[in-house]
Amino acid sequence: MNIGAHIPSKNAIEEIEKRKGDTFQIFISSPQMWKPPKPREDLEALQDYKGAIYVHAPYLINVATPNNKVRHPSRKLLRETCKIAATFGAAAVIVHGGSVGEGGDISVGYENWAKALKEVEGEGVRVLVENTAGGKNSVARYMDSIERLWEVIGGYNVGLCLDTCHTWAGGIPTIDAVKGFKKLVKKIDLVHFNDSKDTFESSRDRHENLGKGNIPKEDLEYVINNVKTDIVVETPNGLEAQKKDIAWIRKRIK
Repeated sequence: MNIGAHIPSKNAIEEIEKRKGDTFQIFISSPQMWKPPKPREDLEALQDYKGAIYVHAPYLINVATPNNKVRHPSRKLLRETCKIAATFGAAAVIVHGGSVGEGGDISVGYENWAKALKEVEGEGVRVLVENTAGGKNSVARYMDSIERLWEVIGGYNVGLCLDTCHTWAGGIPTIDAVKGFKKLVKKIDLVHFNDSKDTFESSRDRHENLGKGNIPKEDLEYVINNVKTDIVVETPNGLEAQKKDIAWIRKRIK
C-alpha cells in the first residue's frame, strides 16, 4: 500500500517528495476544458519514477450520458487521455461515473460505458470508475447501480476507485462501501481518501482535510486497514496540509 496525493502536474515528482508521499495523481490536461493532453515535457522523469502514477481524467467527461454532444467528445478526450498516460506507464486513468441526466434511462448509461471502454482497450492503460457524490441518475452513486454497471462492464480492463467523501455524501456508509466494493470487484484499485465538509447523504462533493470533517475517524481508519491498496488524498489547503494528511494515514496503519 502506497500513500500519496493529488498534486500539481508541473514538477510532480518534486511536489510528492515535499509531501513525503510515495505515489501521486495528476491531471495531464485542464480538468474543466475539452483540450486534449499534450506529450509530457517531463516524460523521462515520469517513466523513471519508482512509484505508481495515477491520472485523473477531466471532470467534463461523461461517457454515460445519452446526449451525443457530450458523450462523443467525452469518449474522444478519454481516449486521448489514456494514450498520453500510457506513454509514461500510468497505473490507471480515473474517470467519474457520470450521469444519464434527469429522466434518463440509467441502463443506457451502463451500455454507453461499455462502448467507451471498448474504444480505449488498445491504449494500454487501465480505466478506473470513480463513485460519485450526487445526482439520482448517476451511474456510480448508489451501490445497486454500481453493481448493475459492473454486470455490463466487468469484462473490460476496468476497476473501481473508491472516494470516501463521495460515498459519504452519496449516502453509502463508509464501511458498507468498502465491503460492498470488495465483494463486487475483489480488489479496489485505488482509494481517494478525503474527509467531508458536509453531512451524510448531502450530495455535496466538498473535500476536507483528514480528521477535520464529518466522516467518523473510526470509519476512515477502517478504510486504511481493510482496503490494502494505494491511497491518494485529494484534500484542500495545499502542500503542508496534504503532508499532514499523509502522516495522519501512516500513523493509523496497523
